[in-house]
Order: sequence, then structure tokens, then C-alpha cells
Amino acid sequence: MYSRRASLDVHEFSGNFRGQAADFKMTSVIGHVYNLDFPPAYNSWDRVDPLELFGAETVKGEANPKAHVCRHLQTEARGVDYLVLWLDCDREGENICFEVMDNVLPHMKRGSAGQQVVFRARFSAVSAPEV
Repeated sequence: MYSRRASLDVHEFSGNFRGQAADFKMTSVIGHVYNLDFPPAYNSWDRVDPLELFGAETVKGEANPKAHVCRHLQTEARGVDYLVLWLDCDREGENICFEVMDNVLPHMKRGSAGQQVVFRARFSAVSAPEV
């Protein structure tokens, strides 16, 4: 196994995937990739009627801009054939999966049919023997 530090750690190793030899690249995110907020005009709770927020626009931004998670995921996705997502199997984990996919899929290789292949690991234990 080879490990390197990019914006976040990346671990590379060889093994088998679906019955074929494969090179693996594993990295992580640090919580949510994106956050959702209101524009600055709505950020003063003393001056905004809460009912206005139901119709207000929202702004999507990188959750931790200093960590450069979006750029990291996009860079590491180059040349990748498959994406295997190993995030918590709860609503928040599912949301983070889609945030990761938003960054990775545009930079992955496409298969012979022009499609990209994504796998979702499902687990409920976190100990090494069970995973």
C-alpha cells in the first residue's frame, strides 16, 4: 500500500474487484462536501420575517473551503473506472454520497456504453472483521 497526502489522505493499493485485478485509490471527505445557506440579506434574524425564508433563494457553497475537498475529489477522480461509496447508511450519509458524486462523476472515465459505474457499499458495523 502506498499512502500520500493531497488535500486529504489518499491510499493506493492493488487487489481484486469483481473477479479482476484492480488498482484501488481510497480517500475520504470530512463531513458534508457542501452546505446550503441563505444569501446575506437573510442572515439577520432580527430583521427577517421567518415566513420569508420559505420562498427565499438558497446558496450552495463548499462546506469547508480551506480543505479544498471539491478540488481534491475532482483531481482524484481523473482516470477512475468505478466509484465505490462507503459512507454511513443513514440519510446524512446518502446525502454526502450525492455530494461526492457531483464532484467525481464529471471527471471519471466513461465505459464502453458511455456510462459511469457507481457502487454503494451498505454496512452497519464498523469493526475491521465485520467490514
